[in-house]
Amino acid sequence: MAQEHVALLKRMDLCRALTEPELVGVAALASTRSVPAGGDLFREGDAGDGLYLIVDGEISVVKRGAGGEHVLAKLGPGGVLGEMSLITADARSATGRALTAATVLHLPAAEFRAQLGAGSLAALKITAAVAEVLARRVATMNGLVLGLAAAAPETTGVRAPMKTQDLAELHRTMHVWSF
Repeated sequence: MAQEHVALLKRMDLCRALTEPELVGVAALASTRSVPAGGDLFREGDAGDGLYLIVDGEISVVKRGAGGEHVLAKLGPGGVLGEMSLITADARSATGRALTAATVLHLPAAEFRAQLGAGSLAALKITAAVAEVLARRVATMNGLVLGLAAAAPETTGVRAPMKTQDLAELHRTMHVWSF
């Protein structure tokens, strides 16, 4: 099974900087999970137990809010979910729901943190790759925030820019966006 995990990890952008021995070490920590179409990989509010790499299938990231559930993202093969649980012990901020039958590799947070604490170069490389994922998501969110700011309606129905304090509050709210 470990060799199969190595082959799957090689296909993931998150692991592109890892050497073969590093891939073998990470593969030893990983487990494969299958999620049926419509099934939840994890739920908003659950403890963050680790990172998931999508091997096949499609998973939507869903957040509860006013008016029900809202889809934040749809991720396919190579997609990353749950990356923040490698860094923090925060609860899941959204639900990962399979749109189709999906297979994922799970990298457990506790084992990853132990590797990171021991100075594992592989764990450091994965942390750097997670930082890249988060930086791209922040850049995307900044663009969305600016778009919302420009389109925010006043009570008169006339669109006017958001106030700086409103933008700051929206940015603080969106800053915790991760799955």
